Amino acid sequence: MTEIPKEGAGRPLYESAPKISPAVPAAPYLWAAVASYPLAWLYVKKLLLVNLFEGFWLLVFAIAFVAGVEGMARALHRTAARETPLWAGCWLVLSAVMPLWGYQNTLSDWQMLVWHLFAVWFVLARCGMLAQGYTGSLCFLDALAGLLILPFGNFFRRIGTIGAGIYTMGRHRVRLRQVGLAVATALITLLLCSTAWGLLSAADPNFAAVGRQARQWLSSLLNGPSVVENFIVFLLSLPVGAWLYGLVAGSLRRQEAPWTGERFFKALEPLRVLPSVTANIAMGALCVVYGLFFALQALEWLAAAPLGLTAPQASSFAVDGFWELLRILLLNFCILAAVRFLGRRPLPRALALLFCLFGVAFAGLAGAKLTVYIRLYAFTPRRVVAGWFLCVLAVWAVLLLVRVFRAIPAARIGLAVLVVSFVLLSCVDLESRVIQANIGRYQAGVDEELDLDVLRDCGLNPWYTYDAPSWNRNGRVVRYTGWLVDSGWFRGRTASEIQELYDIPGETFGYEQQADLGQSILRLTFDEEYRCQAVSLTAKENGV
Repeated sequence: MTEIPKEGAGRPLYESAPKISPAVPAAPYLWAAVASYPLAWLYVKKLLLVNLFEGFWLLVFAIAFVAGVEGMARALHRTAARETPLWAGCWLVLSAVMPLWGYQNTLSDWQMLVWHLFAVWFVLARCGMLAQGYTGSLCFLDALAGLLILPFGNFFRRIGTIGAGIYTMGRHRVRLRQVGLAVATALITLLLCSTAWGLLSAADPNFAAVGRQARQWLSSLLNGPSVVENFIVFLLSLPVGAWLYGLVAGSLRRQEAPWTGERFFKALEPLRVLPSVTANIAMGALCVVYGLFFALQALEWLAAAPLGLTAPQASSFAVDGFWELLRILLLNFCILAAVRFLGRRPLPRALALLFCLFGVAFAGLAGAKLTVYIRLYAFTPRRVVAGWFLCVLAVWAVLLLVRVFRAIPAARIGLAVLVVSFVLLSCVDLESRVIQANIGRYQAGVDEELDLDVLRDCGLNPWYTYDAPSWNRNGRVVRYTGWLVDSGWFRGRTASEIQELYDIPGETFGYEQQADLGQSILRLTFDEEYRCQAVSLTAKENGV
């Protein structure tokens, strides 16, 4: 018979006391919500609308954003990923060099995209929201989380945070005496400062001028179209600030990424339906096709080697197939990724080795074609960028080859190479280097004529306003023109040829014409045959 416990007797402890998690401090979230308003206003006003992602405001925004995220993460004791300094450093360097060289046709659009991606990846790394704890083969999950899930999933969190802060402040009773003291202090301070300002203005006219300028600025701010403009900018900045705060606050409120690597690979298990036989046969067939291609290439080279390549043959070799080889490399990477994620078993080592060797061979052949192409037809910004991308693909191919023999984080290293090399490429004044190299070839007699399309793409256009900062960064157009003058390109040119690069009047007979380059004046003298016989480049005096 079970004995009934007496009243007041001790009872067994069936479960431990509930674990109470420490309260999350609300102050960092509140301060970050408030700070997101001016930061978003700065983004819309100074970066998006006025400068179109040029000027020193890029660096100002990046520094303020990095400092804000770092301060908020430290206040919440969030551990950063090891690669956080890489993303912060690359973002700050890119923010500094983008305004330095101004807008460049080939790179600037990519730079604006990468600039935003660097900001997102810095937040993910600093807040511990990377799917694998680092940027690797699951970077597409990181992009999905950083661009969509986290910011839009917490899009209205800023409103709730500020509302909760106001409610909390309202619950605390504020004494009437304290309010009166604050109002009295403000009035006395304002009265004393106004009296002192009036006396000092009478004593010093320069100090009085400062006061007048301050009043004019205040009146222009409160009256006129600037109020409407700022109000429109404020409205446009609201979704930007909500997105930024949603990204940061949404990351810090979570303990793990929306999709971790473990969860992803576990969910991927049912999709691993690619039989190893199918993968081996398909990749083996590709290796046969690749082997036949390189065998034919070798036979063509052996047949032409005793006689040497003629100029048309070299041109045909350089032009034909370069972009196709890049596409073949990308196709190989996609195939390896499909086998990695969807295959039931990994590839045999011998087959993987052969496939990766073909990838390295394709990269080498594409590099040889690009080298011959540049030797024949000189540099262009697009060819330089293609060479950079080919180098990145070649590094990836070598990393995959090494991974066949040794387990290395190939994806992690390859993405780091891509990121760092892009920042280093952005640190170069690409368009100036290309023009300097092409003019050097023309001056040395390697090229009979300059490619005017390249010069126009790099900023020498008659319809550009050269005194605008974005098109004449550090006297870029004047520097180009000085190189052309030193090379002797102008002499003997007709007016129509020069007008392809500069804005000069059509009437040239017997007259000296000039082109306004913003900082300098290009003066041209034409003879009776309508050809340029003298040229000079002189700087403006006092900007006139």
